[in-house]
Amino acid sequence: MTTYIALLRGINVGGHRPIKMQDLRQMFSELGFQNVATYIQSGNVIFDANDEANLAFLSTKIKVQIEESFGYDVPVILRTPSDLEDSLAFFPFDDKEGWKGYISFLANKPMDEQAKELESLSSDIEKFVVRGTELFGFINKQTDEKLQFSNSFVENKLGVPATTRNLRTINKILSMATSSD
Repeated sequence: MTTYIALLRGINVGGHRPIKMQDLRQMFSELGFQNVATYIQSGNVIFDANDEANLAFLSTKIKVQIEESFGYDVPVILRTPSDLEDSLAFFPFDDKEGWKGYISFLANKPMDEQAKELESLSSDIEKFVVRGTELFGFINKQTDEKLQFSNSFVENKLGVPATTRNLRTINKILSMATSSD
């Protein structure tokens, strides 16, 4: 068995696409996954699946079942605990008072030109670094200026589905995913 983290895009945000975590856990269990757990309402599911499982197959299987069970077309991005550890270890920005770190998990690697264009939008209040299937964001939360950073912004600029988590959430998900090791 391998532990996976499913990061769902855009459920339970501002009252849109509501899914109760109990129902989501039940759906994952009915798909044959084991040790299913969720963290907060924004679609973070930790589960175990057979070692021979293919990420693309698992992602599609979950996406299709969410649409059948709840009626929502929700991007499902899968990572392993070691993927999250690697992302956190790479995080390219130093802690700074008033700033908050985020990682956008991308469904696919964006084209290099799009990644460079997004990185070029870094400013005094928002900083971006793309690495493979991740966008690292560092945002000044003490500014009155309008920030660009959002899932829609990332998806529009990079041309791939994305879902974003703050570093605190990622650390908590990782802790839950590795607690039974």
